[in-house]
Amino acid sequence: MIVYYREANGDFLGIDTTSNAYHRGVLGRDDFDGRAAAVAGLVGSVCTTGVARAYLAANCERVAEESVPAGWLRAFGY
Repeated sequence: MIVYYREANGDFLGIDTTSNAYHRGVLGRDDFDGRAAAVAGLVGSVCTTGVARAYLAANCERVAEESVPAGWLRAFGY
């Protein structure tokens, strides 16, 4: 399942929740695979990255897909 978050700087994250089992079971970390901007504010710099649950809790707000601008959704490619 893909869920979306908005960072404090206004950027969006796309998080693949199904990846957490792998990160926890194999790598021993409470992380997720996700898509995020490599350069703050630059939608064209979206890349795949690991995102810690602790980071999401401390720095992000979960948002509905309808709240994510179309440009970010296209860049995420989900």
